[in-house]
Amino acid sequence: MADFVDIKGLSGEERRRLLSEIEDRIARRIKDGLLSEREVREIEEMRLRPLPDILDVQSDYDGTLFDRKDG
Repeated sequence: MADFVDIKGLSGEERRRLLSEIEDRIARRIKDGLLSEREVREIEEMRLRPLPDILDVQSDYDGTLFDRKDG
């Protein structure tokens, strides 16, 4: 599995621990029959996009906060 965690606030060691924990959880789910290898590959290939509500919030406030001309 390629490294996919890029969180600026994590140190290298924290990042390695997080990746290891994620890989362990995925391996357990495969072993328990909750995920197949095919499903894991499909998830790996998914393109991540921002949540719709985050996009909505940005568009709601873009012109409201800074365009006001007082006086």
